[in-house]
Amino acid sequence: MNLLIIEDEWLVAHFIADIALMQSINVVGIAQSYDEAIQIINTLIVDCAIVDINIKGLKHGIDVARYLSTKNIPFIFLTAYKDIDTIQEATNLKPLSYLIKPISEENLIAAFMIVKNSISTIIPNETKLFQVNNDGMILKDGRILPLSNSERIVMTLLIKNQQNVVLHETFFEYLWDNPEDINEGTLRNIILKLRKKFDLQINNIKNVGYIFVQ
Repeated sequence: MNLLIIEDEWLVAHFIADIALMQSINVVGIAQSYDEAIQIINTLIVDCAIVDINIKGLKHGIDVARYLSTKNIPFIFLTAYKDIDTIQEATNLKPLSYLIKPISEENLIAAFMIVKNSISTIIPNETKLFQVNNDGMILKDGRILPLSNSERIVMTLLIKNQQNVVLHETFFEYLWDNPEDINEGTLRNIILKLRKKFDLQINNIKNVGYIFVQ
């Protein structure tokens, strides 16, 4: 997924870019003005955008959003504005989400999840290396993997939510009935075992959760 960031505050723009990278999202550019944004949209492949309403120049982010709409490119609004008129004008353009500054890592990840779900295509099961069968067993290339109950639960959550973050709380909820003492340390050890056993790309989102990319 190719993301365009339209934000004239350097620190905010690069914070968004860093989180996007952790979510396996490719940042194709950072634009500080309407003209810069339009140039990128017209020259590169852009799947979605984060648009700050208040940017440099005579035209603001809402103007960029209008142009994105003509290209059928989904977007998220980002702004420090909290007045009703601004929110109403922005909402009329039907953004996927609306984030108020200062933004947190958790809120940004949640917004990215919404974007991914809105533009993702369904990949047939036969093209996936890892699958969950009807009996809840984990398969790799059609063969059932030897996993402990805890490993199977964690792996199931990761596969079913692949390329999306699974929160620590979600793991704990499903592992609650397990005999082990479930905490972040236990979960981290389970993830490490799965990585070593099957050479998995399971990325840690600090203080949030884990994401599996197969």
